[in-house]
Amino acid sequence: MNIIIVGLGKIGTTMTKQLVAEGHDVTVIDIKHETVVSTVDAYDVMGICGNGASREILEEAGAAKAKLIIAATPSDELNILSCLMAKRMGTENTIARVRNPDYANQNQFLRDELGINMVVNPEFETANEISRIIRFPSAANLDSFARGKVEIASIRIHSDNPLCDMLIQDLRKVSRAKVLVCAIQRDEDVFIPSGDFAIKCDDIIHITGKRTELTSFMHHCGVYKHKVKNVMIIGGGRIGYYLAKLLSDTGRNIKLIEHDEAKCYSLSDSLPDVTVIHGDGTDQEILDEQHIENQDALVALTGIDEENIILSMYAESREVSKVITKVNRHSHSILIDIGLETIVSPQIVAGNLVTRYVRALYNSVDNSQIQTLHKFVNGKVEAAEFIVPEAAAYLDIPFKDLNLLPNLLIACIMRNGKIIFPGGNDVMMAGDSVIVVTANRILEDLHDIFV
Repeated sequence: MNIIIVGLGKIGTTMTKQLVAEGHDVTVIDIKHETVVSTVDAYDVMGICGNGASREILEEAGAAKAKLIIAATPSDELNILSCLMAKRMGTENTIARVRNPDYANQNQFLRDELGINMVVNPEFETANEISRIIRFPSAANLDSFARGKVEIASIRIHSDNPLCDMLIQDLRKVSRAKVLVCAIQRDEDVFIPSGDFAIKCDDIIHITGKRTELTSFMHHCGVYKHKVKNVMIIGGGRIGYYLAKLLSDTGRNIKLIEHDEAKCYSLSDSLPDVTVIHGDGTDQEILDEQHIENQDALVALTGIDEENIILSMYAESREVSKVITKVNRHSHSILIDIGLETIVSPQIVAGNLVTRYVRALYNSVDNSQIQTLHKFVNGKVEAAEFIVPEAAAYLDIPFKDLNLLPNLLIACIMRNGKIIFPGGNDVMMAGDSVIVVTANRILEDLHDIFV
């Protein structure tokens, strides 16, 4: 598929990396010559230096025959204009990154009236992800499927956990919860486990099920954390604003610390239910004055990764129950090794959304359509949700009779609102929502699960 990416900041570069890895022909555009050269060298793509809203530049990039353009420059207006220009020139599909909160309520207009197929707001989507984690703090990370009815939660198995050295097949007997272990991370390796796989101390396990069952599982395994009532947010940028707004509607006590005085006044006006504090959130004295030890959760959202990491480590030392760290350079395994378990990255959140959209474009109307896509373990594992199409060749055939790929797991099936953890005698039926977990493999269609 021919794809044009305009803007090679953190988001644009992440999308370039992901889409090239999936085998697409990518052309990148940026106004900085050195950025274009380094991207071309790193990912073997075609690069053009110039304005992504210029007709001449878009013509040179092949907009007339492109399947998709992704506009991800720092300017919302330039992104919208790039998409409009490319669409007029013949590009079939358009994605614009639009971050300004002033445009938050205009997404429907941008799609319906201006013809932009998809609007991506990485900061809002990241805030939404953090909000979900805070609502279920027992999980290190949380991804949802089937419109929120099924979730995959990640937890680390510490040395005092009763699951250490337990076989997967014995797990449900001990926890008495209807959950399924769909992936296990051990150091740099990842496994899609069978029943005779043994969980080890310091493994990170990814389990799937309904929220109530996941809660029950964590109670029995001793990793349950009480609900978060008091939240401290460090950094009043876009993510901090969106997160505070989302959480303030839930009745939680929110403190937001921001060093820019003018921004504090603006935040205070727009977030009347949030306590906005003017100060340096990286200053230990400020944190102690605001009683960090009494917070149930701390979210580090400054613009500097190193500050967020140090803040999070200090919060851990003060025994804050839930610590969430935003990073841009995503060295996930290193951060876990130093004790930080819940990491969020706007680039990866946005990249997953775009990747799902691109894969859906690849499929015809008659094939299974990808509904949800989440990547974890540094992108080594992905969980994809598909809707089973009518008249598929594999309908009503027991799984034991299907020739499935190795290192792949049918995590669950949602049928008429009921969750099914399939065994060998279960089947797929038209209209089912099927969640597939796989390692080191790309699934564009449900047909891809077969040998």
